[in-house]
Amino acid sequence: MVKEKVNENVNENVKEKIIEVNGKSNGKVSKKSNGKANEKVIVTAALPYANGNIHIGHLLEYVQADVYTRFLKSIGKDALFVCASDMHGTPIEMNAKKAGIEPKKFAAKFMKEHQEDFASYLIEFDNYYHTDSKENKELVEFIYSELKKKDLIYTKKMNVIYCKSCQRSLPDRFVKGTCPHCTTADQYGDICESCGITLKGTDLVNPKCSLCGESPTQKESEHYFFKLKSFSKSLEKWFNTKESLVQPEMKNWLNNWIKNGLDDWCISRDEPYYGFEIPDSKKETGEKKYFYVWLDAPIGYISSTKNLVGNKWKDYWHHGHIQHFIGKDIAYFHFLFWPAVLMAVDIPLPKLTVHGWVTVNGKKMSKSRGTFFTAKDFLQDYSAESLRFYYMHGLDKKIVDLDLNLDDFKAVTNNVLMGNLGNFCYRTLTFAEKNYGKIDDIADGKEEKALVKKIEKLFFDIEKSYLKQDFKAVIKNILIISDFGNAYFQKSEVWKDKDSSVSKAAVGFCLNLARNLSILISPVLPEFSEKVWKSLSLKKLIWKDLGFTWKGKLKKVEKLVEKIEAAKEGESAGAAKSSGTVESSGAAKTVEKFPLQMVVGQIKEVENHPNADSLYLMKVDFGKKIGFKQVVAGLKKWFKITGLISKKAVFCVNMKPAKLRGELSEAMIFAADDHENVSLLHVKKTKIGNAVNFSGLENSEKEVTFDDFLKIKMLVKNDNIYFGDKKLSSKIEDIVVAGVKEGSRVH
Repeated sequence: MVKEKVNENVNENVKEKIIEVNGKSNGKVSKKSNGKANEKVIVTAALPYANGNIHIGHLLEYVQADVYTRFLKSIGKDALFVCASDMHGTPIEMNAKKAGIEPKKFAAKFMKEHQEDFASYLIEFDNYYHTDSKENKELVEFIYSELKKKDLIYTKKMNVIYCKSCQRSLPDRFVKGTCPHCTTADQYGDICESCGITLKGTDLVNPKCSLCGESPTQKESEHYFFKLKSFSKSLEKWFNTKESLVQPEMKNWLNNWIKNGLDDWCISRDEPYYGFEIPDSKKETGEKKYFYVWLDAPIGYISSTKNLVGNKWKDYWHHGHIQHFIGKDIAYFHFLFWPAVLMAVDIPLPKLTVHGWVTVNGKKMSKSRGTFFTAKDFLQDYSAESLRFYYMHGLDKKIVDLDLNLDDFKAVTNNVLMGNLGNFCYRTLTFAEKNYGKIDDIADGKEEKALVKKIEKLFFDIEKSYLKQDFKAVIKNILIISDFGNAYFQKSEVWKDKDSSVSKAAVGFCLNLARNLSILISPVLPEFSEKVWKSLSLKKLIWKDLGFTWKGKLKKVEKLVEKIEAAKEGESAGAAKSSGTVESSGAAKTVEKFPLQMVVGQIKEVENHPNADSLYLMKVDFGKKIGFKQVVAGLKKWFKITGLISKKAVFCVNMKPAKLRGELSEAMIFAADDHENVSLLHVKKTKIGNAVNFSGLENSEKEVTFDDFLKIKMLVKNDNIYFGDKKLSSKIEDIVVAGVKEGSRVH
């Protein structure tokens, strides 16, 4: 069994789920297989950035890669699915600073959450690591030294964006402006999401600092460059070889990029920057420089492999096959920068599969429309396998957006997954277990032989489609086999004479069909398949086990598919189920008491935090019953001291006291945040010390931790605050916010 590497902080139940099914099959591929047994393959999905929650758009790629890896293992390949959290860069550095903790600890929190989310959707990595690791640092520095030896690195002075207000150089993702090529507004300074062109912050028209909104200036700084331009012909040749298997849409984009001319790639960033320092950079440039996150992040694929198998990583990367799954937004980096670096250090080039966006009901996910679902949100109303099936039901290798239409999703789950595949397997297994308990005969007449011939042809077609990553065709052909089964069962009318040997043999044939379907669908629906195997008194089956030879004892089958009931229109997952929910890695949990004690307080004194530039120390009056408390708050970016003095707002007063950068915080102030604007929860008439509640819910006085608070989802709707469908108010007024976008979250 391959030892799973997981963050030590992941809870034990999730660890068990991650590790549980990661054994590699030692079975051989069937004679008809399209694959080669024991072939070494590394499969990767893009490294999730450890700075936010996983949402259902992200999940498409990880499900896609997981399904492909599970299939490769089933046909006998030595396939490893490796990934890692991308833990470097300015966003993590800045948000960690706001939170008053070290960047590594800040990123580790999201790394843990990401692993839990992936496990809850049955996505199983052979190794999940992180880019801020010893292995990654060593590999980054080694590859950098090899590039230098080959004269592929040089330094030159360039203009960088500098914000006088923030007193720092701004990485490209912290500058927004109008794209100079397609004139689309509100684009980041690294890539235009509209036309796909790569940019520098200095290219943008009317740039603004994303941190403070001020217009930045430019200043000169010396930086390191990789000679990407010198690889133009080699990259072009690679795109256009048959072996590259580049998707047609991608090939057109790539050739246009080459035609327009590549620029050498700046691989360094000014400090402050959370990342690996470039060796000798201060000696060579006069200032410390750090590797740009897009240099060290892809190397994280290799370091995760090395962390799993040690020095045998070369057996996979030099002598095996590498398969990357990525979204179209990062295609430029993976098809140009990354292959050029691999060429330079003589590592064979990977195969890449690109997918489009996930939309919901035909539009971009939206909090205000109730169609923005985090991974945890979605599981509150729907099952993981229903989403896995829906994604694979609509996914081939075309780079088009996949729409999660919620009505269609319900129909596909209830009418196709449940009504076709689930119905055949469940009715067959239930009928057999109830009436026979054991099968020792399989129908093998003329009709069955003709049907087996058709089905075995479909086995081969399904295997080819899996290998081609045409999952839409996989599902289509599996459903054809299931249709055959439903028709055969219905035609046999075994229930009319269930005790006859003919009926029992016909049921035996149907059970073998269900067994084969469970093998074919197992990469997509692993829990569904395990339930079928368990009911047949079998353990894990792989591709070589396909056939019509099973006889044996039956056990009661568990429910195979969860039916989807209609959710309330316009509400996000969870809100449709209960009056309020607490986010967790499992199902929604109805609460009788709201876990936070929410009280109106008045800010009496405000001063700068002595050890943190972004924090204030506030002295807050909560009335006679509670008295005064000190509150540390990251509001400095948004509010001046004079704008906070005497302000009445809503606070949490049952938060476990904690030191933030050396100063004790005894309560927490609430604020709504849309990443561009922040609003306190305004109170006009309510007296200090009085409670505010969500309608119908009673506040708890039990002490909570900051991690407990992060699980609670409060959103802005029509300038009011809601928890599920409950509005926040005091006895005499609703609590309101101002100037933030609909759907903003309260922090």
